Amino acid sequence: MQIVKKIGFISLATLASLEQTFAIDFGGTKVQSNVSGSGNAADTTIQNLISNAMSFLAILAVCYGLYGGFLIMTAGGEDDKVKKGKTILIQVGLGLVVIFLANSIVQWVLGKVLTSGA
Repeated sequence: MQIVKKIGFISLATLASLEQTFAIDFGGTKVQSNVSGSGNAADTTIQNLISNAMSFLAILAVCYGLYGGFLIMTAGGEDDKVKKGKTILIQVGLGLVVIFLANSIVQWVLGKVLTSGA
């Protein structure tokens, strides 16, 4: 494993130095010079970021749940696989509850913090 890490670091360092040594253009000139960020305020950007993260986690949880269901279906009478599949499905259910509660709590806190006192 150490050899694989060393080879990976060496190849990464070599690639980084090749760009500077030979002046290789990796597409840096194709970026527009007038590129700017979005015009959103910080609260909107935070809400978008959290929404995207929660969507990714929910998709990941569903895939993990499919894996748990697959384990149960292919157990073939082996109690260990059935138990492992049930444990995975319970963990996925709890994880989805935590994901959606976390999203709701963050939205509520942002709503309270960002509203004016009027």
